[in-house]
Amino acid sequence: MNLIDSYVSEVGRRLPSKTRADIEAEISSALEDMLEERSSKAGRLADDDMVFEILKEYGDPEKVAGSYLPERYLIGPSLYPIFWTLVKVFLAITLIVVLLGLGINLGQSAHDLQTGLQILGKAAINLYTSALTSLATLVLIFAIIEWALKNSGKKVEGLPLNKEWDPHSLTKISPPNRIKLGETIAEVVFTFFAIFLFNFYPQVFNLGYSTSGNWYIGTGNWISVPILSEAFFRFIPYLTLVWILTIVLDIILLQQGYWNTLTRIFSITLKVINIAISAAMLAGPSLIALTASSFPSTLSNTQAIQILLKILPQIIRVGLWLSILGNTIEIIKAFSSMISNRQFAFTITGKSS
Repeated sequence: MNLIDSYVSEVGRRLPSKTRADIEAEISSALEDMLEERSSKAGRLADDDMVFEILKEYGDPEKVAGSYLPERYLIGPSLYPIFWTLVKVFLAITLIVVLLGLGINLGQSAHDLQTGLQILGKAAINLYTSALTSLATLVLIFAIIEWALKNSGKKVEGLPLNKEWDPHSLTKISPPNRIKLGETIAEVVFTFFAIFLFNFYPQVFNLGYSTSGNWYIGTGNWISVPILSEAFFRFIPYLTLVWILTIVLDIILLQQGYWNTLTRIFSITLKVINIAISAAMLAGPSLIALTASSFPSTLSNTQAIQILLKILPQIIRVGLWLSILGNTIEIIKAFSSMISNRQFAFTITGKSS
């Protein structure tokens, strides 16, 4: 019995305190029953050898304890395929950006082998740090999503666990209310990166040039000119709030697995705010900081610079109008889905009655 007590104690110390006593009692009772049955079949009193046999059959204490614990992982099997797809997308984008920068730098600055090797070394370091940062950020985001799903007690598909199936749940999970898991997670990831870039690394949106005439995007050891104006960055706090609320909405949708009236109203509200912000941007001062005076006098009057200064504001305006159009379409689709959902629910109720 001392061996059994020691075994049960070894299992118990690996278990949470709130369930330890009950599980220890269960295992102890099972082992005693096994020992009694083994002793009866052998026609002799139980001894240490017999105890060793049943303990070996029962298994390693660590594995036994693990069978009573929930699965523990940072990113579960349901989310992993989406996670891996996004990892490949982000790494591919990172590789393309680094290679483009490498090609430009080699073409403009690599006048000898030593300089070329230095540029290659810097590109390799940049690729490593950028890839590592992207991967770490994706892991963090998916770990948060996994945690949210786990704490909600829901499967990724949104169906409840350990509950009796209710036919009325069809009105919640049937199209058009079922969420698109991949799109929702992708929105969380890209929205997070937008918050990160615009709030912590706005210098990424700078245009730089060196005295030798080479051009760059971002910041570095060269003359740097902001592309976006202060008028644009005055909207960032409002956009950040909308982005944060969008992530909150997406996490709620991932937890419950389907759209309902409340989440659709929440989504419509965010899209209305987005339209208002886009309209304010269109009506306000220029969102582009670049002017002819931003460039050296030798470049300010060149045809390329003049074309650039004309095209950039137009690109911004077209982008804002597309944002307004896209959000308007999404609002119409949301209202249409709400109406369809009511008709579907009425049909189900009418048939059941």
